[in-house]
Amino acid sequence: MKKLSLALIFLLIAGVAFSAAQTKFELGMSISYYSLKFDLDTESISYLNIPVRIGWYFWKGFEIEPEIQLFVPLGADAGDSAYFLQGHLLYNFGSGGVVPFIGGGAGVGNGLPYLGIVEGGPDYKSFGYVGMAGIKFMVAKSAAIRLEYRFNRMSWEYPDFFDPLIVIKEWANLHNVLVGVSVFF
Repeated sequence: MKKLSLALIFLLIAGVAFSAAQTKFELGMSISYYSLKFDLDTESISYLNIPVRIGWYFWKGFEIEPEIQLFVPLGADAGDSAYFLQGHLLYNFGSGGVVPFIGGGAGVGNGLPYLGIVEGGPDYKSFGYVGMAGIKFMVAKSAAIRLEYRFNRMSWEYPDFFDPLIVIKEWANLHNVLVGVSVFF
């Protein structure tokens, strides 16, 4: 399933690269609220984050939003660097004063993006699917307020702390609500 998803993402990006595209971009910044609950735990964790992303309108209402999340710790005992690379395909319904949108995507990395960081390291493998829906309220011809909900289904594998020959695989749901501003150019 992971290889199929990566192949589909690659084909989508390759097709877009060779299409006769309109060149309209969207630069967005949001305030993001995270709520994470593990399948085997009874409590959830919440956190506030401020992500920045760029989208490319390649054909009519379709938009591609690549996203990379990096965690680079500072200090001798801060831990390992980790990343999570995700691609989203959105469809924007119309171009008037109120623009609803839906989308989805997938991502891979060596960590799990949550609580504003990517928790992981060189021995970790992570994968996730995302579904999203939202609305953009145009406040000018080149600016909008964006409200968005994302549901991520994440899996990751890592070696057991006590026995590195044992690989632990976990699943989690990540709910994310974003409110932000977009600028179009």
